Amino acid sequence: MAIDQLQNPFVYPPGWAELANDLVGDRTLNVAGYEVTVRITAEQLDRVYLPLLAILTDYRVGGRRVLAGLAGIPGSGKSAFAAAVALLGDRIWPSGRLAVVGMDGWHYPNAVLDTQTVPGEEGEPIPLRKRKGGPQSFDVSAMATALESLQPMHRFVNLPTYDRRLHDPVPDAIRIAAQTQIVFIEGNFLLSTKPPWDRVSSLLKPKFFLEANPAIARERIIERHVRGGASLEQADEKFETNDLLNIDAARETAANADVIIRLDPNPQLRVQISLSGGSL
Repeated sequence: MAIDQLQNPFVYPPGWAELANDLVGDRTLNVAGYEVTVRITAEQLDRVYLPLLAILTDYRVGGRRVLAGLAGIPGSGKSAFAAAVALLGDRIWPSGRLAVVGMDGWHYPNAVLDTQTVPGEEGEPIPLRKRKGGPQSFDVSAMATALESLQPMHRFVNLPTYDRRLHDPVPDAIRIAAQTQIVFIEGNFLLSTKPPWDRVSSLLKPKFFLEANPAIARERIIERHVRGGASLEQADEKFETNDLLNIDAARETAANADVIIRLDPNPQLRVQISLSGGSL
């Protein structure tokens, strides 16, 4: 990659804005099985979305796909942001050049979580189902193997997704087409360098972290639990006993990001680590 692009990340090719300007406003997108309204402002388009696509464009080397990682705390809006990136990618490039994949598809199924335990603060066994969404509740080895299979170009790969209505992963629900050149992977712990997550993190370049207001993230998480069938009291308890731990675990990985994304206020990409890459 030309390092000037990262030092001045608000640069993108002439003509892209004209192609994408009509996407400014509210858009209804499918996110994990739910219809979600995503608002794209003109400033976000100019200072975040189009520059990010330009960075991704500059990142392919040889015959390998770009595997870009997007992390952030639970409730930061990663899935919605990634869906908006996919929408814009299909507008700027031929449809299917960019695909979005969620880390949540590699959750262990509930049937497995119900049979496993993890140690609590006092060493007592806690059902892994109660720590669902935490780093231990994912089949990280399977995820890393799947990402490795994505690296070579010109082959299709089937991947799982997560359905929040079913509260379970759905195997082989996403097909990455042979013509897909960029896979944008989003999830809480993708940037972790702690084993076994380091195997995943090492496969991702470039790495992004989406900033979030903790209060807004909490509201989104509570709303998600209630929408999934929990009472408000149950949702609050889940947040305090599980989601807060996951927020802390995800937040500490921000230092491993190449670029920090801020959507609101003052949308911007903030470069933390010098990057180098190829070109599409």
